[in-house]
Amino acid sequence: MKKHKKNKKNKKYKKYKKHNLIYKTFYIMILFILTKLNFNKNNNSNYIIQEEIEKEVEKIEPYQKPFTEKDVQKDFESIVNKYEYLLKKEKNIDDDCPIWTMWYQGIETAPPIVLSCFQSLIENRGKHPVIIITKDNIDKYVKLPYYIMEKFNNGTFNLVHFSDIVRFTLLFQHGGYWIDSTYFVTTPISKVDTPFYTLKLNYCWTYNIPFINCLFSGNYMAATKNSFLATYSYYAFLFYWKKYNSLISYFLIDLIIYVAYDKILGFKNIISKIPFVPCNIFTLQGKLNSEYKKSDICLYNKLTRRFIFHKNKDSNTTTHYEYLIEHYKFDYNYINKNLFK
Repeated sequence: MKKHKKNKKNKKYKKYKKHNLIYKTFYIMILFILTKLNFNKNNNSNYIIQEEIEKEVEKIEPYQKPFTEKDVQKDFESIVNKYEYLLKKEKNIDDDCPIWTMWYQGIETAPPIVLSCFQSLIENRGKHPVIIITKDNIDKYVKLPYYIMEKFNNGTFNLVHFSDIVRFTLLFQHGGYWIDSTYFVTTPISKVDTPFYTLKLNYCWTYNIPFINCLFSGNYMAATKNSFLATYSYYAFLFYWKKYNSLISYFLIDLIIYVAYDKILGFKNIISKIPFVPCNIFTLQGKLNSEYKKSDICLYNKLTRRFIFHKNKDSNTTTHYEYLIEHYKFDYNYINKNLFK
């Protein structure tokens, strides 16, 4: 009788143990799945933030009354604090992040001076891939709300200001460098120990506009994916073009960055640690038709696509323009291998 009861207890215990093992296994599986989902959420946090931004901006009603730069600055000031917390999460820029630049009309339409600038990026890229955004590949890299493309296509803003939106979208969604298509670079684009980088200049044109200074260059920047400035600027551009239907200032990009610099101490501290460029990046622009001198070329040179080349009458000398075109011939093979794969 006792033996029978003992066997019965053993059977119950084994049954309990089996069920308990199943429950534990099930619990561990659920925990693993939730952890994995949370990991993916953290990994894709920029897309989650992007979705939140687009939902918020979608609610904004178009503004029908006249508005001023002060109105717009107040808008940006109300936005910038939302993303200050991202500064605490930022990592330094990777030494193999992409270098983004753009010639929307297509590389085959770019003038020779722009092709030489592209080649200077390729030759000084280090570990960075160089990706040239065009109308043919933009959809592969950039995801923008319908109203941005609608207003660009109907002429509400032009290609210059479309590129402002594109650069911050790329930095927000992917991270990397943004370098304008008319930068001629002579120094390796090497590792920088900072979460944000820009050209800080001893001299620049301010046009007597209060929010323009030489401490940052919207045409040459680097940031990590989902970083403070890229996220805030992406939001600010969407906000602006959802709310307004005309451009308040040609220098809208400078106003957006200035608000971050003026209002967010952590961002100002990052800028303060970036060294100044030790030469004038605009010197070469005014001397392209002059005789070539190595001393006229800076580490970074901001040129212009509107340059008019004058044939040098003295065949014994070479102009800066001729030197750039001859020594920096664009490598289509690199682009074909790396751009359209």
